[in-house]
Amino acid sequence: MEFESYDDAYNYYICYAKEVGFRVRVKNSWFKRNSREKYGAVLCCSSQGFKRIKDVNHLRKETRTGCPAMIRMRLVESQRWRVLEVMLEHNHMLGAKVHKSVKKMGTGTKRKSLPSSDAEGQTIKLYRALVIDAGGNGNSNSSAREDRAFSEFSNKLNLRRGDTQAIYNFLCRMQLTNPNFFYLMDFSDEGHLRNAFWVDARSRAACGYFGDVIYFDNSYLSNKFEIPLVTFVGINHHGQSVLLGCGLLSSETTESYIWLFRTWVKCMSGCSPQTIITDRCKALQSAIVEVFPRSHHCFGLSLIMKKVPEKLGGLHNYDAIRKSLIKAVYETLKVIEFEAAWGFMIQRFGVSDHEWLRSLYEDRVRWAPVYLKDKFFAGMSAAHPGESISPFFDRYVHKQTPLKEFLDKYELALHKKHKEESFADIESRSSSPLLKTRCSFEFQLSRLYTREMFMKFQLEVEEVYSCFGTTQLHVDGSIIIFLVKERVLVEGNRREIRDFEVLYSRTAGEVRCICNCFNFYGYLCRHALCVLNFNGVEEIPHKYILSRWKKDYKRLYVPDHSTSSVDDTDCSQWSNQLFRSALQVVEEGILSLDHYNVALQSLEESLSKVHDVEQRQE
Repeated sequence: MEFESYDDAYNYYICYAKEVGFRVRVKNSWFKRNSREKYGAVLCCSSQGFKRIKDVNHLRKETRTGCPAMIRMRLVESQRWRVLEVMLEHNHMLGAKVHKSVKKMGTGTKRKSLPSSDAEGQTIKLYRALVIDAGGNGNSNSSAREDRAFSEFSNKLNLRRGDTQAIYNFLCRMQLTNPNFFYLMDFSDEGHLRNAFWVDARSRAACGYFGDVIYFDNSYLSNKFEIPLVTFVGINHHGQSVLLGCGLLSSETTESYIWLFRTWVKCMSGCSPQTIITDRCKALQSAIVEVFPRSHHCFGLSLIMKKVPEKLGGLHNYDAIRKSLIKAVYETLKVIEFEAAWGFMIQRFGVSDHEWLRSLYEDRVRWAPVYLKDKFFAGMSAAHPGESISPFFDRYVHKQTPLKEFLDKYELALHKKHKEESFADIESRSSSPLLKTRCSFEFQLSRLYTREMFMKFQLEVEEVYSCFGTTQLHVDGSIIIFLVKERVLVEGNRREIRDFEVLYSRTAGEVRCICNCFNFYGYLCRHALCVLNFNGVEEIPHKYILSRWKKDYKRLYVPDHSTSSVDDTDCSQWSNQLFRSALQVVEEGILSLDHYNVALQSLEESLSKVHDVEQRQE
């Protein structure tokens, strides 16, 4: 933990001591020679150590037991007081009633008396909100659920009894066991916990690699789950979902989302994604415009289509309307085709006054595939029927899952995801995929891409054989428009011939298909491959081979947080940069026992060199 001042840290530990049942004394303090400014201290239990023989009063009982409980803290470069070491265990009985702790004041430190100190009052309020208020803000289990169901603009988290203590224990445990763990809490003026955000070390590092496209999932919050959980999710180089942060929000307000997004940006060193995918929500939309003005904000198509039965199920001719909607959304390739198909649906079924369809049409540029062809989605577009974006904690969180149960499962869920990624890394590097054609494009990417992403591209190579009749449609200087015909599998397991236009420029090394597979999924489609093959091109142009899908991506790519850009006075940036660099060693070190031994030896040598610097300074 970090505190704004020594007084804040001192008062916080006093509050903790009173709650647990022991007294505090200042064991050591360190001051700068010239200014006499305090820069370090150790606070301990009053039972720490033993009295010297000459100081023993034989008429009074010895109260010291050599208790190890203590905290060591230091003033760091950011001028904040950071807790460096904590011992929580005592070797004696703890009392329920605690007298006022002894206060040893060092030279140059002034403290206002209790309870007049504003700083002390604020610290006590924070401590009470976080630790003492273990009764869940006074709500019973049933009333908490009712409050969440009927209050969209609550100013505090509605928690079960003991949830606040569970959150505190979880965050403390994570910070002690997970290097570079980050969390931030938002309190109301009354001292109630309002919002919370946290992100583990691997997720922070992953954002540097896979933070270009993000799905912000607020479904647990909007669907009134027991826990008001929100998550930031990305896609890694295996096409697997990767967690980039978690939060608990008291309400679905623009203010809550702005606080959360700004906190996320702060801990991710200013990361701003190219594309953000969310559910349709006015509050979310306003917050993203405020915090991510340069990002493309899109609505998840699968989230919209999932609501069709609920929104349209009561209409006459529902089945026919649903089919017409699917045709307009998924089968149109041009804006003019979408507009015509939508207009036909509205007119034929007389649903021009339907509020949900009307609002959906107004927002069409944020969700309809024909309007999103210049946006990159890295496979999270769900641009084909049946595709969807699954919640990261899908198997771990249900409607009635208690918060304490989720916090217990959090590390288990992350461990399983990390294990899956590590296994996929090893499999991609240690084995070569089976080639199914003699196509040079297939061979080219088989050496570069991870196994999972190559298999997705390989399907496009195989489907080249369902395409035929590649012909020139229009020539404009160096740019040629080709027409490619494909036998497409449609409803009823039958084939239907469809036309696809492909733009090709040999001089610019550019090939773009109207189906927009590259921007939606990150690899070229069968139609583009047909045109390249038609023009005698034997290798995929470099611009269409994305580094984010390569099997050695995390080894070769250094996120855009170079050492030269790190602030010389900001130790949090030092920590972030060091952890990213060390994590690359970890990622390589788990590939085999030989890799592990070399990585471990290198880390030990590095630590020894760092210790040498400290000794030279002394």
